[in-house]
Amino acid sequence: MSRWSAGKKIYHMAKRLKEQRGGFTVMYFIDALRCSYRHQASPENYFVLRFYELKDWERQTYLTSGRSARADKELNQSMTEEKEKIMSHKHLFYQNFSDFVHRDYLYVPEASYAEFSAFLDVHDAFIVKPDRGIMGQGIEKLCARDVEDRKAFYEKCRTEKRLVEQVIEQHEALDKISPCVNSVRINAARDVRGRVRLIGGCLKCGAKGAVADNFHSGGAAYPLNLEHGAVTGPGRNNTEIKDYEYHSGSSVYMPGFTLPHWEAVRACAIQAMEVIPELGYVGWDIAVTQGGAELIEGNCHWPGGNIIQLDKIGKYPLIKECLK
Repeated sequence: MSRWSAGKKIYHMAKRLKEQRGGFTVMYFIDALRCSYRHQASPENYFVLRFYELKDWERQTYLTSGRSARADKELNQSMTEEKEKIMSHKHLFYQNFSDFVHRDYLYVPEASYAEFSAFLDVHDAFIVKPDRGIMGQGIEKLCARDVEDRKAFYEKCRTEKRLVEQVIEQHEALDKISPCVNSVRINAARDVRGRVRLIGGCLKCGAKGAVADNFHSGGAAYPLNLEHGAVTGPGRNNTEIKDYEYHSGSSVYMPGFTLPHWEAVRACAIQAMEVIPELGYVGWDIAVTQGGAELIEGNCHWPGGNIIQLDKIGKYPLIKECLK
């Protein structure tokens, strides 16, 4: 990104702060610019982590975008091209992490029309998603009975390299928050001795009517205690300076909510690291089902720092302990 583009992003963020919080745009702009230089903080870091309220020594403890990029580069430096493909292509990911992925799916470019049609016969409601994608983009929930021309839809999915997969049936306790699958994000890293360390986590909840729970798709993230799986405070999104104690779509009070099957969720994040021993730092997205944990994906090169630090505890010291 050019300095001009970065400057424009900082300016727009500063303007949004002024509108929502008051103060002066120029003061936010100058402070955010300084944080960009001193702490490698992006405009979103400054906004979501509320750097404008923090002292400089507090800012030093946060895992900002720049620090996260450095950690990713160092901790994942042993990843081969083959392993990179596994983490970035969903159909390869599902194949290699099959012990943790229990839902039915088809990678349409590798499936015959007969297989595709049989899938739709079995799964009236299903998810369509791109084989590669970020931030919940391109994900749709469809009904087979609404597909008027199956052959044309099949060819479209083949051309666009899409997967169709069974809808995850989340645990009823989470379904009361939002019918969208509300997933747990756990960032895990491998230290210099090869031990897996859990860096931070959150519960991501989708907005009303959303298909994905992503923070960038209107969802809110809530801080989690990684020992007990309990929500420790209000949630945040990346567009408003607001604390969400109640989920906006269902009015469920979130602080104190404890996730079912927490030990299974923790075990999933730890054990999944051993599928690819070269993995050094990754953000796992895990669904909680009636029977336990269901792995959704692993964010290898952009595990996200904002949503795992909503407990107001910077995670940079934990990452530094893992760096060589």
